[in-house]
Amino acid sequence: MYAMTEQFVKKNLKLSLEFDKYVVEHPKALKDIPKGAYVVITLKDDPKYSKQSISLIREPKRKKVVEAQKSASGWTIKPFTPATA
Repeated sequence: MYAMTEQFVKKNLKLSLEFDKYVVEHPKALKDIPKGAYVVITLKDDPKYSKQSISLIREPKRKKVVEAQKSASGWTIKPFTPATA
């Protein structure tokens, strides 16, 4: 488990806002997020951030979780599996 640093919180807030903007601009992306699912944000080029973000998921096998991964080319939304971590 990681301690949530101020840097992590700020980065997470920034990415959350970017993801919200993406979904507003691409509403079809919502079809990839099941109703009631949790969304974990990861970064393709920042494994440390991604691992910390994933560590916040509690009992992922009991919840619907999708991964929203940001890369240089945009966002990818896919089902989360613990093996992704």
